[in-house]
Amino acid sequence: QEFLDEVYRYVKKWRTTDRLDKALLRAVNNNFPESISRTMLEFNLSPQFFYLALQESDFKLKTIGPRTRFGIAKGMWQFIPATATRYGLKTGPLAGHRRYDPKDERFDAEKSTRAAARYIRDIYETEAQASGLLVVASYNWGERKVRELLQKMPQNPSERNFWELLKLYKKEIPRETYNYVFYIISAAVICENPELFGFGFDNPLQQISEQLPDSLISQSF
Repeated sequence: QEFLDEVYRYVKKWRTTDRLDKALLRAVNNNFPESISRTMLEFNLSPQFFYLALQESDFKLKTIGPRTRFGIAKGMWQFIPATATRYGLKTGPLAGHRRYDPKDERFDAEKSTRAAARYIRDIYETEAQASGLLVVASYNWGERKVRELLQKMPQNPSERNFWELLKLYKKEIPRETYNYVFYIISAAVICENPELFGFGFDNPLQQISEQLPDSLISQSF
């Protein structure tokens, strides 16, 4: 119940702004619900990882993050240079500058989405596989940091999920990661039935869901 209460608190945060409406309109105009979902399914991942790109960039292909000690994150999936290279993306000659670079494949919707799916798939091969939300947290905070905490937890799957991780290590988890996870799961909840939560758009993944076999319809975070 406590987890559901927190999700609903973030649902109310989404209702205070038009950010979700604008981002989903941008996604629909670029056919991202279809293309991102199809790519995720190709890698046996939930179509709901579509909402990870929402939180990363609001589906803006030319998003450029701040300068950090890991370099500058760029593109819809906000890859830092090292991770981009690791997953086969060319970073271009302006990788060290906060500028758009047409030669940087992080700005390529199709290539960066496939790289993101491969990265998420690899995170699922770690201890984070127990929960899709743990995978989401790993994408934001780094899989090594999440794995280190998970290795201290019980092996029982029912005791190894994001909520149990919060109960034990909330003080160690960055607020950014906490917000990141709850904004994503609450957006996914809203979009399952937007009208119920007072939103005027349609479920962006509805058409995809209708085409899925029963075995995948229930697949989610």
